[in-house]
Parts: sequence; structure tokens; C-alpha cells
Amino acid sequence: MLPEESEAADRAKDGRAESVKPSVLENVVYALSVLMGLFHLYTAYSGTLEAWRQRSIHLIFVLLVFLFGDLARKAKAGGGIRRMLIPYTLLALAVAVSVFMYVDYWNITWREAEPNQLDVIFSTILIALVLITVWKSSGWPITIVVGLFIVYALFGYVLPGRLGHRGVSYTHFTYYMFNSTHGIFGVPLGVAAVDIVMLIIFGAFVEKSGAGEFFIELANSLTGRSVGGPAKAAVVASGFMGMISGSGVANAVTTGVFTIPLMKKTGYRPVFAAAVEAAASTGGMILPPVMASVAFLIAEFTKTPYRLVMLYCALPAVLYFTAVYMMVHLEALKTGLKPLDPGDIPKASKVLLSKGYYLLPIVILTVLLVRGLSPMKSAFWGIVVTVLLAGIRKETRMGPREIAAALARGAQTALPISITCAAAGLIVGSLSASGLGLKFSGLIIALAGGRLFLVLVLTAVSCIILGMGMPAAPAYVIVSALAVPVLTEMKVNVMAAHIFVFYYSIISAITPPVALAAYGAAGIAGADETQVGLTACRLAATAMIVPFIFAYDQALLLMGRPSELIVPIITAFIGVYALSAGLQGWFYRRATILERGLLLVSSVLLMYPERISDWVGLAFVLGVYVYERATSGRGSRVLRGTAG
Repeated sequence: MLPEESEAADRAKDGRAESVKPSVLENVVYALSVLMGLFHLYTAYSGTLEAWRQRSIHLIFVLLVFLFGDLARKAKAGGGIRRMLIPYTLLALAVAVSVFMYVDYWNITWREAEPNQLDVIFSTILIALVLITVWKSSGWPITIVVGLFIVYALFGYVLPGRLGHRGVSYTHFTYYMFNSTHGIFGVPLGVAAVDIVMLIIFGAFVEKSGAGEFFIELANSLTGRSVGGPAKAAVVASGFMGMISGSGVANAVTTGVFTIPLMKKTGYRPVFAAAVEAAASTGGMILPPVMASVAFLIAEFTKTPYRLVMLYCALPAVLYFTAVYMMVHLEALKTGLKPLDPGDIPKASKVLLSKGYYLLPIVILTVLLVRGLSPMKSAFWGIVVTVLLAGIRKETRMGPREIAAALARGAQTALPISITCAAAGLIVGSLSASGLGLKFSGLIIALAGGRLFLVLVLTAVSCIILGMGMPAAPAYVIVSALAVPVLTEMKVNVMAAHIFVFYYSIISAITPPVALAAYGAAGIAGADETQVGLTACRLAATAMIVPFIFAYDQALLLMGRPSELIVPIITAFIGVYALSAGLQGWFYRRATILERGLLLVSSVLLMYPERISDWVGLAFVLGVYVYERATSGRGSRVLRGTAG
């Protein structure tokens, strides 16, 4: 679990625990975190530095804050000289690399393809530090994956046949990884050092201002009077929080503390309650405008305006949340759950009048992004507005101490993502140096026999495996470097290929065995982690089906003339409802196995934008509806209660 996922960690992260006086090392961590936040505020306002310099300074801050924090935790836990030797050594190496990169910046970038001996030495140290910190922050899976790519780049020449390559000298490898913007200091770290970190700091300010409480109250006021209200509130609240948190795990734990106990109290099974939170929190990462910062990476890689990326991703995200919302509704009908007690439901008008201004920073961020302002600048002005609005209420007013705490929180929340982006740069650099990307494309296409559907299946499985345990942005970067060329070689639309890869790279947050969002929610609910993960996968089925559909036809990405999109949009929503009913086993009444099968088949036919498939899908849905109505008793209607 990441530090930001518990209140105790929040206090430690701010360097201001209530009952324990911070140590000298903790104060150093806090000060460095604030300085890191101030550096990014400054460059957001005045303009970024030259690419390599901006990225290297960002990485210097990341390594120092992370390693000082690691040292502070070990010192607090107690230990002898041997226990502290490794943390001190790593910190000393990080300081040495930082000084070298900062002092010799011009010479490093000037030498480029001809690195000297010092470049080789410090490149080796930096690669080792990135691998160690990514292991400490994200675990073994990604560390092993990165290590394998590096080993292949350096020693793949010994492999026989098409698996091998011509060989890469260590000096040339150093150029890719250190002196250029192809490796560690490549696009992944570049986006992290400019856009992602500012959006995370913006999220920290919004959260510090008290917006989290507002989102939960608003969600309860909108859904509490309907059947299954608490679970629907979880879906809505997690969608709101997901727009600013960028982490399915953090989102699940942050909102789950409030929503999961309330769902259990009103009758939902612990497994289902946790699964709803996990699925909705993961869905927050695909919801515009922020989309876990991946939208900006897609825009960068495809050279597409951000506002168009947001447009293309809008309908699939709405379909996803519609499906989760409807499955929650159908589960409530199936189990006979009641709405919340009226006394526990705040009035929406009262919530909006008293705290509705919390929506303004997100609205301003979205408007600025749509108007073409950079994510970094948009986040900066969003922060300014948030600080001003927080002053409306005395209890949320942000003075220098609160602003510093928000900067520290944002900077430290950005650490794991930035470290993993640096590690992703190692993978991208290894691919560039060895040419593995082209070999991977050929292998997948050969295994699939050139059939697009099998290529999509193999690519989806590869994305889930490679994305396990990673934040959304670096997971997307790693899998897109391998998987997008496969899809584009099969003539899949470039934007559709990137969004396909994005969806399947983040779905590992709820797919066992490494289902971090599901496991975080399961811990709160006291439920079995694997069962929660499997149930969350069922709730998130739309995210697994829709990418296959827009890989064939881009109507669901809103590509085409408006007149051509009306029918596909309508049938897609009908298909999502049919999918929800089929998976939940409840339509007009409890559905039989055959009826569920027909509903599931019809859902795919309806979501696929083809006139014949639409008519066949509609016929199946109407047939099941008519049959269930004719054979059901009174009082079992599908819309018993209200869906809203």
C-alpha cells in the first residue's frame, strides 16, 4: 500500500505526526519534498527548462526524497551499523550522481553519442539506483521485467536465429540510457517531470482543501434515495476522486473507508461491496479529463491534441461507469435491498450550496485543457483557484503550513510514478537499442496466424501481465512500446491501438493474482482478496469488451460524422444494459442460464457498430424481455425501485 493510502501515512508524509516529534531525517524529507513541489510550481509558472535538465533535476529530487525517506524509516525502526550501511551507501551514491548531473550538465548533453568514462560510471550507478528504488517502491515484478530487458539489450546477441540481435556495446548502451533522451531521461520521465507531477500536486491541494468529503456527500445525496444507493454512491464518488487521484489503489482505499462499511450496513455482501469500490476506483483512471495522466502520454506519443484524446476516450468511460452502476442496481433488485434511511441522506441542494465550489477547480482544469493550455499550466492555475476557494471556510483555509503540507504530499505521491517512469525509460531504451519491439510484433502476429482477433487476445494478455503492480502511466508506457506496433501492423487505427493498450494495462489493478485495487478494498471489507478480484472483473467486463470493438470500428471512440454516430451510441448503451443483466442474472426477473447467454451475446452484437448485428442483438433482448414478462409473477420488474 502506498503512503498516501492511510491517515497515519498522510501525517508522516507531511512530516507533522501529531504524537511523535519528527526526527532530523524526517524534517529533511519534508523540506526536500516541499522544495521539489516549489521547483515544479516555479517551472509551471515561468516555463520548463531544457528537456534533459528538467528531467534530470526532477529525478534528482525523486531519488533524494525517496532514499532519505527510506533512511528515515530504517533509522526510526532502529538498527545497527550493518542495517544502516546500505541506505547510507545508496544515499551517498544518489548525492554523487546528482552533483555530477547538475554540475556537468552541458558537457553530458554535448558529448551525447560519445560518452566518456565518467559518463559510463555514473550511468551504471544511476541505472542501479533506478532498479533499487523501483524494487523498493513497486516490488519485484517490474524490477525483474526491467532487468530482463536490460540483459536482452546487452547479451541478446548470443541468442540464436530471430531471437538474437547484432549486439550493443556497453558504451553505446550508456549513450541510450544516460546521455540522450531515449532511455532514463526519455518521454516517460519527461511527461512525469512536467505534466504528471503537477497534476498530482493539484490533486493534493484539492484533497487538502476538503473536497474528498464533498464528493462523498454529493454522491450520497444523488443516489441515496434509489435502490442500492450506497453502492451507487461509491461508483459516483470513486469516479470523482479518480479524476484527480490517478491511482486505482489510492482511490479504492481513500473512498472505500467510507463507502464499503455503508454498503455492508445496507445489505451488500462484503465481497460485492469491495468489488464495487475496486471496479469504480479503477474506472476512475479511464475517466477524462486526467485519466491517470495517461491522456497526456497518448497525446504526446500520437501527436494528437489533448482535447481530441479526451473526446475519443469519453464514450468508453461513460459506458464503463454505466455498466458498473447498472450492475449495482440489478444486484440490489436481485437481493431485495432498500434505499438509505432518509435521515442519512444529505440534500443535494444543501451540499451544492454549502460546498459546491469544490467542483470549480476541476471545471477550470478541464476548460483550460480543452482550450489548449498545457496540462502543467492548467494544473498550476487549478492550484491557485483551489487555494483561493479553500479560504471560503475557516476550517479549510490554507496558510503557509497547509500549502507546504500539500506540496510535500503531492511531491511524495509522485515518487512511485516518477521512479517507475524512469524504469520504463530503461525498457524503452533497451527496445530502441536492441530492436526487440519489431521482433515482438512479428512473434505475436506469427502466433496468431495473422488473425486480428487472436492478435488482440494475445496483446491484451501481454498488457495485463506487463502492467501488473504498476501505476497507470508507466504501465501504459511499457506495454505501448511493445504492443502498439503489433496492432498498427495489423492495420488497427493508431489512436484505437493506444487506447486498447491503455485499458488492458490498467485492468491488472483488479485481475488476480496482482489485483492491488481489489486487495486494498478487500482489506477494508474483510473479504477474500481473490473473490473480490474476480467479482470486480465481472463488474468491469465492459472495459474488457469495448476495446475489442473499437479496435475493429472506431464509432465508440466518436470518430466519424455525428449523423453516423447516433445509432451506434444508442445501441451501445442498450448493449451495456444487456451485458449488466446477463452478468448479474437479473433482467425482468431472475434470468435462466439460457436467458443470460442470450443477453450476453446480444450485448456484444449491440455494442459492435454494424446495422445487422444491431437488429439481431435487439431481437435477442426483446425476445428475452417478452418471455420473462410472460413467465414472471407480479412485483419482479427490472425497474422496481429507481435506477437513479
